[in-house]
Amino acid sequence: TSGSRNGRWRKRRLRGSHRAAPDDYSALELDGCGRVFLDGGSNTGESVRAFIKGHFHSCGLRSPSRQYASYWSQLSQVERNAAMQPLKEPASFCVRSFEAAPALLPLLRRQEQDHRAQKYDVRFVEAALGNVTAPDESRRVVRYADNVWGVSASGLRWGDVHVGDKPVARETTSISGQSYDLRGIVARVRSLNASAVVAIKLDIEGSEYWALEPLVADPELLCSVSYLFVEFHSAASAGQRRVAQSYGLREDAFEHLKGRIHAAMERPGCRLKILWRSFWASCGDKQRFEWRSSEQTRDSTSTELPA
Repeated sequence: TSGSRNGRWRKRRLRGSHRAAPDDYSALELDGCGRVFLDGGSNTGESVRAFIKGHFHSCGLRSPSRQYASYWSQLSQVERNAAMQPLKEPASFCVRSFEAAPALLPLLRRQEQDHRAQKYDVRFVEAALGNVTAPDESRRVVRYADNVWGVSASGLRWGDVHVGDKPVARETTSISGQSYDLRGIVARVRSLNASAVVAIKLDIEGSEYWALEPLVADPELLCSVSYLFVEFHSAASAGQRRVAQSYGLREDAFEHLKGRIHAAMERPGCRLKILWRSFWASCGDKQRFEWRSSEQTRDSTSTELPA
């Protein structure tokens, strides 16, 4: 029944809240950050590169009207430009990008050095982003191609994220490692700087439902976020939504989150300007059907970034 699903959801959420502590976020070096971009799911670092190039500013300005608060349609172009202006200034942000597949971190560290040499405050963090802050949270890591980039952490079973098992999961392992509670990070940013501008992007292979739920359940804190960009998984078809129930999710988990987020956006003084959402990509990424045939999914000895 829906009651039992909701019960399992609450248990998982409260477990995360209980284990978080105020000083668990010091390693993220958020002190002094007036603007913060939280990138859930680094992968090859493409979202960070897209953010630096201003692609998120383009997504923020040129999205369908349904992704904004209702007042957006009444704003002048000057007002819309002003609302999205921070996204046009990536060098003003502290960028913290989270990757839960350890094999990708050495490659991401090289990019971090390059970004920082260009005066961007970028840090790639070896950790999952979800609803638990803990040093030893378990996760699933999938090897799907014999190349340095061909690995991914996945919040759901691989076949439930990538329909038809394309690319095929060649090896799946369970590991434990650092994880961070998204709500806890936002609360930490707010405690350090109540006027901080916060942008969030999530492409975390199904874990977005658990990461978002505690934040959405706190509308005041949610409204301290200015921009939200999310790729939702296992919600594009009726079959996928039925499968989601096997994880303790509501069959309408996507609609339930979306409706509550948009309700919060209508609150007086809410800073949240956009819920950019897609079933096929996150802003700055390839569409999933394009990615499935990309260089990242093919065997290769190259260490170059996949095209």
